Amino acid sequence: MSYSVRIQRTAEEWEELLADWSGDYPLQGVIEEADGYQVFFASAATAERFALAHGGVVAPVAEAAHSWWEDWEPLLIGQRFFLCPPWRNEATPAGRLRLAMIGAPVFGGGEHQTTQLCLELLEEVLRPGQRVLDVGTGTGILSAAARALGAGTVWACDVEPAAVELAREHAAVWQGSANAARAGCADLVVCNIHLAVMREILPDLRRLGTPLLLSGFLADQIPELTAGLHVLAQREKDGWCAVWAEPKG
Repeated sequence: MSYSVRIQRTAEEWEELLADWSGDYPLQGVIEEADGYQVFFASAATAERFALAHGGVVAPVAEAAHSWWEDWEPLLIGQRFFLCPPWRNEATPAGRLRLAMIGAPVFGGGEHQTTQLCLELLEEVLRPGQRVLDVGTGTGILSAAARALGAGTVWACDVEPAAVELAREHAAVWQGSANAARAGCADLVVCNIHLAVMREILPDLRRLGTPLLLSGFLADQIPELTAGLHVLAQREKDGWCAVWAEPKG
């Protein structure tokens, strides 16, 4: 069973809502309607919190309403990745690494620009054998990508129980945040998470003293989020951004 909330928002208001998206509200999916959006959640409690914060009424959704999942098409991301829903049987194109694009109640199925930007940068910067820490792992898609690229060890963490359960297929995962990680534990840290949480955990990410691959924010927020960091590479897609940076000094 899933739950939906219908909200009346213009496209501009919805973009702003996504930019300030809270980790308390892991979206299962969104359908654009004539006068707003229908937002889906796996948890009734999460849907209730979302409705209270943003308006709307919670309603249960029959499984048949999830037929839109079946319409997801495979995606070619960067030069290396082939994102394909688990139920599709297309052959993986030559030279590509297959990643499952999972219809799940946590963020990170691969369809969002920030996830795609992370994958594009990850294939450029990750070196075989490196240790990777995936903070706010969601579905674990970035952990799966790191493993496919030849990472030596991949750890991940998330505060959402559903994410922890799902991501265990791709990495060693704990329920919690980056403050439980010790400095020097990884060679690369990836973090694709919304702005409000990014602001909270940046001190811990910097404390780790390792290169950071960060996404989940807009172009005009880069200066704030990279203060004290040296930006090595930057990507942008539809206003969303990802950066690869390392601590200064």
